[in-house]
Amino acid sequence: MVGTVFALCEGLGTLPGGHLSDRIDRKKLMIVFGLISAATLCVMTSALVAKMMSAPLLFLFAIVRGLTSGVFSNVSNIILPQIVTGNQLVQAYSANESRDACIQLFSKPLSGFLYGLGPEIPFLISAVLYALMSVATPLIRSDLRPKNDASPSDSDDSTKKTPRNHIGGSSSHSSLIEGFAWYTRWPQAVSVFSSVLLLNCVLTLMVSIVILNQQMLNIPGWQIGLISTGSGVGLLSGSFLTTPLANRLTGGRTVQVSFIIIMVGCALQPLTQNTYLLAGCMAIMNLMVVPANSVLGAYASLIIPNDLRGRVFSVFSLFNITLASLASGIAGIMLSSLGYMIAAATTAAIMTGTVLLAFMSNGIREIPDKAAFSNLEPWR
Repeated sequence: MVGTVFALCEGLGTLPGGHLSDRIDRKKLMIVFGLISAATLCVMTSALVAKMMSAPLLFLFAIVRGLTSGVFSNVSNIILPQIVTGNQLVQAYSANESRDACIQLFSKPLSGFLYGLGPEIPFLISAVLYALMSVATPLIRSDLRPKNDASPSDSDDSTKKTPRNHIGGSSSHSSLIEGFAWYTRWPQAVSVFSSVLLLNCVLTLMVSIVILNQQMLNIPGWQIGLISTGSGVGLLSGSFLTTPLANRLTGGRTVQVSFIIIMVGCALQPLTQNTYLLAGCMAIMNLMVVPANSVLGAYASLIIPNDLRGRVFSVFSLFNITLASLASGIAGIMLSSLGYMIAAATTAAIMTGTVLLAFMSNGIREIPDKAAFSNLEPWR
């Protein structure tokens, strides 16, 4: 229930958060995010130390943390194009994805160790890290205001393409709807974001189906944990492939190759229920997630106008959160009604459809090589 409340509040905060990030200096938003998160976790730590933690208080913390995450969590990705140049953006996204992979790989065992020292220790350390984020953010020298459309490199570069414009051109800060409207103007962008949504949905479905089935088979928890470890190892290993692939292939080809390998990893899952083999399958399935997401994320960031980026990304995040929540429930229904093999094979079939989208969509096929990212202009 606590997780459901958190996810619901995160979804509720997403669209207003996108609107805020298009109105307020994003550097200030990151500072506020760190301070609110640190304060919330300090209060939670105090409640644990004082043995005052109760169910209502736990739900209150879930509400505050969920809303905070929904409002502020996209800011770190939104600001990347304002900090690094276009041809470095793929590596920047890859670094972010690598960070998340490290968190997935090491957070559970580390949290378990720290919790053993005291239930309040993990929360206290998290509070300190958020406070450090607030202290470090002012050291970012780039101008992170929403209206600053200049690249970190020379914004007067005459070789850049003319921005794409629509009739009635400029965006309106007063409208939350403008984030949705941008997608209706650019069907090619819809295919880019849809591929990411489908990929995330497939990954959530497959992991949920595999783990739920292992639990039904009464596999020991430490063995089931190896499946998550396999996912983390795959993600982290794939992060080292991002730069070599981006240097040799166009962005569109990188996405297509990545999706094919992910599809192979998905196709292997229905063939076994052995925990160790499944951990290997998970590593294969996740191996190319970072290269694909890095290219798609960098490209999407550059084609969205800076003063609209928050709202456009918030629409994507809302759909992503919703699909992820639904996917976990759907996985249980599929497993109970279809059985493991068919449920996993159905998920692999969805990934096959995602591969077809990558090959048929002009929006993905036309993603250039990373050197050309510096010449991309926003689609207005």
